[in-house]
Amino acid sequence: MNKKVWVRAAVLCILIFLAVCFTGCGKNKEHGTAVDISYINKNETKLVKEKHYLESTDTKEKIVEVLTLLCTMPDNKELRATLTTGINVVTYALDGDQVTVSLSEKYRDIPRTTEVLTRAAIVRSLTAIEGVSCVMLTVNGEPLTDSSGNVVGVMTADMFVDNAGTKIEEEDTKVTLRLYFANEEGDGLIAVNRELSHNADISNVSMEKVVLEQLIKGPASDETYPTINPATKVISVTVQDGVCYINFDSAFETAINNVTTDVTIYSIVNSLSELSNVNKVQFSIDGDSDNRFRDKYDFSTVFERNLSLAD
Repeated sequence: MNKKVWVRAAVLCILIFLAVCFTGCGKNKEHGTAVDISYINKNETKLVKEKHYLESTDTKEKIVEVLTLLCTMPDNKELRATLTTGINVVTYALDGDQVTVSLSEKYRDIPRTTEVLTRAAIVRSLTAIEGVSCVMLTVNGEPLTDSSGNVVGVMTADMFVDNAGTKIEEEDTKVTLRLYFANEEGDGLIAVNRELSHNADISNVSMEKVVLEQLIKGPASDETYPTINPATKVISVTVQDGVCYINFDSAFETAINNVTTDVTIYSIVNSLSELSNVNKVQFSIDGDSDNRFRDKYDFSTVFERNLSLAD
């Protein structure tokens, strides 16, 4: 660790120590700002929320208090600290409503399932602070990546859904997606709401990928029509600074039925733009964003929501 990083880490440790001193003895007293801190159960199968009261009034000081709590064993013996021994908070920064937290190299050694729970607990706990809406995690300053090597990017609390054997909060929690499918003529879009169960319908992946997979799956009724070739595979999807970057395989180039190119593109762009962290979309096919899509769109273009096609 270079001197600059060591100094920042030392300062953060001092702040966390001070936060412990101020909050440790009275953390169960009902005064201050109430926040829900997410902990992992001993079996590492789910998150459990516990209410804590923050002494600080300044947002940055609240962040230090929350990070301290995540590093501390909870009173409930059925739970464990979210950030266990060896996983240190190196630095943190607040920029607008985004918190960036750099964790030590030991974080890379966490098993995959546990890592997703840990990531969710950090994001949900920090975004419980008023004025914080999203979180970026890095490991020693390098962007956090998923098991496929894709950059995870900025995360919000609603991005985390559960999979078989991994329950995150209430078992009956639902998520409602607003998806855009084609009309009968294939030249317009119809918006539909699709409700999915966290514990049955979707796996523990980003909400952007869930949206894309549901669009590829197609509509659930005869009132709307698919916009994407069902053979299409999502190679990767990431979000950075509000831009969702999608990499499809070559099957995406094949048109389906009589659906126009505009309808295909904007069914995706409009559906993704319904998410709070996405306002623009850029496409690539097999990693290439330089080609033209169906001789109409240059994929170097960044697309924005277009509701003119919606009925």
